[in-house]
Amino acid sequence: MVHPAPCTKLLKRRLLDNWKQPGDVVVFGYTAEEVDRLDDFRDRNPDRPVIAPLIDAGLGKQDCKAMIQRAGIELPLMYRMGYDNANCIGCMKGGEGYFRAIREDFPKQFEELCRVQDELGPGSYLHRDRKTNIRFSLRALPPSKPRRNEALPACSFFCEMAEADYQPSAAEIMSG
Repeated sequence: MVHPAPCTKLLKRRLLDNWKQPGDVVVFGYTAEEVDRLDDFRDRNPDRPVIAPLIDAGLGKQDCKAMIQRAGIELPLMYRMGYDNANCIGCMKGGEGYFRAIREDFPKQFEELCRVQDELGPGSYLHRDRKTNIRFSLRALPPSKPRRNEALPACSFFCEMAEADYQPSAAEIMSG
C-alpha cells in the first residue's frame, strides 16, 4: 500500500476523520483521469459513501481548468506557470522534472528544500538513479529538461455539456 504524504494525512484525512458525521457522503474533485484514485479509496473504505461528480460527468483536468477560466476566474499560479498540479512549491510528491522546474522558477525555495534535506541526511532523499538504484539529494539533481505542461486548457464535449448545465439559457436571462 502507498502511504500518503504527511500533508495529505494531516490536512485531508485527519481533518475529514475529525469532522465526518454518520451518513455523510464524501465528495471528491477527482477528474476523469483519476478513476484509479477513486477506486483505491473505495477499496480502502468500503463503508464510506463517496461520489466524484467530475468523473461522473467525464470531465478531465483540462476541462475543469478551461471552465474556470471561461467563468472569469484566474487559475492558481502553479497552473498558470505550467505545473500539472497546484500543490505547494516543492511538494514532496514531485518527480525529478518537477524539481528541475522548481529549481528554475523558485530558486530560494529550492535552496531551502536542499538545506532541510542536507540536515535530514540520506534517508530523506526522494529520487534514485534508475541505473544504480542509489538515492540522491535534490542538490545532486542532474540537469535536464524541467517538466511543465505547456498545453492550454481546452473544453471537450463533456466540458460543453457541463457548462450548459450551470449556465442560464437565453430565455432564463430574458425572463429574469
